[in-house]
Amino acid sequence: MEWLQNTQTGNSKWWSWWLGLVVIVLLSVLVGAIPSIVLVVIGLLTPPDQPYMDMNPLVFAAVIFPNLMLFVGVWLAQRWVHGRTLAELTTAYTFRWSLVWQTMLVWLVVLIGSTAVEALLYPGRYELVFDAGKWILFAPVVLLLIPIQASGEELLFRGYLMQAVARLTRQPVVLIVISGVAFMVPHFANPEMSNAIGGEVPMALNYLVVGIGTAWLSVRDNGIERAIGMHVVNNLYAGIFVGYEGSVLGTPTIFSANVIDAWYGVVTLVIGFAILLFWPRIQPQRAEG
Repeated sequence: MEWLQNTQTGNSKWWSWWLGLVVIVLLSVLVGAIPSIVLVVIGLLTPPDQPYMDMNPLVFAAVIFPNLMLFVGVWLAQRWVHGRTLAELTTAYTFRWSLVWQTMLVWLVVLIGSTAVEALLYPGRYELVFDAGKWILFAPVVLLLIPIQASGEELLFRGYLMQAVARLTRQPVVLIVISGVAFMVPHFANPEMSNAIGGEVPMALNYLVVGIGTAWLSVRDNGIERAIGMHVVNNLYAGIFVGYEGSVLGTPTIFSANVIDAWYGVVTLVIGFAILLFWPRIQPQRAEG
């Protein structure tokens, strides 16, 4: 796990990790909330108890802005606090774009397959809701912002936090579980937690499986490229192609599900990650020079 040893250079004193987390939280929570506060004051942002389906791209950008600041916060903590590059959070070797694209393709097939199976098992769950005008207006914004949002979460949970914990222990199981739990907890605030069939426990398991699965992939592949690819395409799929009532994104999509089946989600996630984990591993190549 050479990638987890990228903390040997720069500042890795114990206090630097806490300072880095403070930087990340301040930017994500405080700075990230500024656009939403401004839009609430001028009356453009709908209250939390109203659906987001009627939001415009500006409001969507404001709602997702804290996640964009998360990306910036991780970069600043890594660069200014630790004196290391952002690339050192991602892999021990040259960043493997091929892993990102490969994983995005495989996970897209998994998502389409799981949607098709669910539609066959439960007729009536999905309906065509395509509104060309709204969809074309939102799609470019989603395509631009979601990759930053998803990458920022992976840089934090699979990069920064796993490297921080690796300073204390190199046990893969411990690292994977801590990363999974850390990823799950912030998602308790998502509206899906209270809207899913099956209740909050299986919905929480969805987030835990994603956290553990992406951490396992990262340890297995000595880098977080697959985790980034999976997370990006997963969120793009939910933001552009297949949404559902009560989604945290709430953007116009082509199809929409009228329920969130949490247990079905757990099953499909486990199957999907099993496919990724048993996919032939690409050996990393050392950077030249």
